[in-house]
Amino acid sequence: MQGPARCQLYLVAPANLPEDFATILAGVLEAAEIACLRLPPRLGMERLVRLAQGRGTAVVIEGDPELAATLGADGVHLPDLKTYGAARGRLGHDAIIGVSCGRSRHDAMETGEAGADYVAIAADLELVRWWAELMLVPVVAEIEGLDQAAEFAAAGAEFIALGEALWRDPAGAAAAVRNLLILLR
Repeated sequence: MQGPARCQLYLVAPANLPEDFATILAGVLEAAEIACLRLPPRLGMERLVRLAQGRGTAVVIEGDPELAATLGADGVHLPDLKTYGAARGRLGHDAIIGVSCGRSRHDAMETGEAGADYVAIAADLELVRWWAELMLVPVVAEIEGLDQAAEFAAAGAEFIALGEALWRDPAGAAAAVRNLLILLR
């Protein structure tokens, strides 16, 4: 019998990228294996998309399937299920399409039934545990602080979404990711 799958890291880039973000991102990608990077929807992000994809990291664009296609990203992250059908139609069945479900079991179940590749759930440990025990669609736990990562991984999250807390860590994002990996082992 096989044990639980290893939790993977999913990065959420800041909405307002600093000028040196490519350098910061390169350091993080060098420090750890990153499963997915979510980028804000703006033109001119080709360099970041290629940088991440060159390291084996999938890239999704926040909320804009058309831009995801234009940039050559791997898919899109939607704020809710309303535009899922249009996004799937535009990007095709090979694209990654994930949906934010907040703290709603109902929204998460509808998202899974619609065929999304993952559901993103707010930092609700009980909801993540429930989803991981009952559902097959991978769950991304949108944690608020890096200190929550081990607890959510133990609850069954397939992915831990690291956002502002990672990018603002006083030690730097690359060091924060290395320290986090130690906790997740």
